[in-house]
Amino acid sequence: MGIYHLMGLGRSPGTVIGPITYLAHRYRRWGPEDQGFFARSGEARHPAADERAGDIQALVLFTTREILDGTLPSFDYVDNPPGRVSTAPLQRGGPMKAVLRDLLRREWPAIAGGRTEGTVFWCEVDRRDIRTTYARVARVVAALAGVGGQGKEMWINLTGGNNVMNFALELTAVLSGDVARLYYVQAADEQAEKCVRFTAEDGYWVELPIMPLGLGRLRRAILEVLTAHGPLPLEDLYARLRNEYWDLSRGLDAPETLRREHLTPLWKGRFIQETAQGYAIGPQWELIQPYLQTLEEARAEGRTIEQLCEREPWIEREVIPF
Repeated sequence: MGIYHLMGLGRSPGTVIGPITYLAHRYRRWGPEDQGFFARSGEARHPAADERAGDIQALVLFTTREILDGTLPSFDYVDNPPGRVSTAPLQRGGPMKAVLRDLLRREWPAIAGGRTEGTVFWCEVDRRDIRTTYARVARVVAALAGVGGQGKEMWINLTGGNNVMNFALELTAVLSGDVARLYYVQAADEQAEKCVRFTAEDGYWVELPIMPLGLGRLRRAILEVLTAHGPLPLEDLYARLRNEYWDLSRGLDAPETLRREHLTPLWKGRFIQETAQGYAIGPQWELIQPYLQTLEEARAEGRTIEQLCEREPWIEREVIPF
C-alpha cells in the first residue's frame, strides 16, 4: 500500500517535484537513517527485511480553476540535478498539467514501488473561500480514510498553494486524526527556490507535528449535552451525563470530579463558559463545531475517492503512465 500525498498547488512545479525527488533519493539509498525515516509507513504488518515502504501511490493536488485550465501558467523553473543548486538550464513555464505530467513521468518511477503508472487527483478549490476549500479537503480525506477498513496512508505537504488551502489541509489533519504525516519543504535561498528538484538534504525537509484536538468521547458528550440543553448547572449536567451517557461516565463518582477532570480543561480551552445559569457552550466550540460537522457528513457519505470523481465536477482523476 503506497502513500497518498495531498498538497496545495500554486504556480511553482517545484512544490510537487521537489519533495518527490527528495523522497526518491532517500528511498533509493535506503541506508539506516532512510529506513528510520520511512519506518512508520506501510501497512500495520511488519514488512520483510528487504521490503521497502514509503512509495508514492497517488498525488492529490488542490488548486484553482486558472491553474487547472492553463489560463495562469506555471512559473519558469531551473531543471537542476537532484541535491544541487544550479542556474541552468532554465525551462519556460506553461500549462501546469502539461509541465507536471512531463516532470512526473521522469521523477515518479524512482519511488513508485514498481508501479508502471501513477494517479493524480486534481481538485478545484477557491483560494479565497475557506469553508468550501475545507469541505472539499475533508471529503477527500474521508474518502481515502474509509477505503478498505484501514484506509490509505496520507501525508500532507503544506508548501504550495496559499494560506486558505494550507489551513484547510492542516485543520482536516487535526480534526480527522487520519493523516499520518504533516510536512513542508524549504529552499535555502532565492536561487534554490527556482530549482524544480530538491537542492540539499540538510534543512530541506521539515517535519511538523499534528496537534490533536484533545477531545475524548466524554468531553464530546459534554459538549453535545450543552449544545442541546445548556446552560446547565453542574449538578444537572452531571445527572444528564450519568443517565444518557452511562458507559462514558462510569468514572465520574461525583459532580466535583466532573468539574475538576473535564469541565475545567474545557473551560481553559474556551470550549465551554460559565454563566449565571450554569455551564454553556463557549466560543471555541462554536468555531470548531461546524468544521467537525462537515467532516462527519463527509465520513457518512461512505464514498471512495474514485466515486467522488464520478459524481463531483470539482475533482478529476488522471493516470500518468511512466
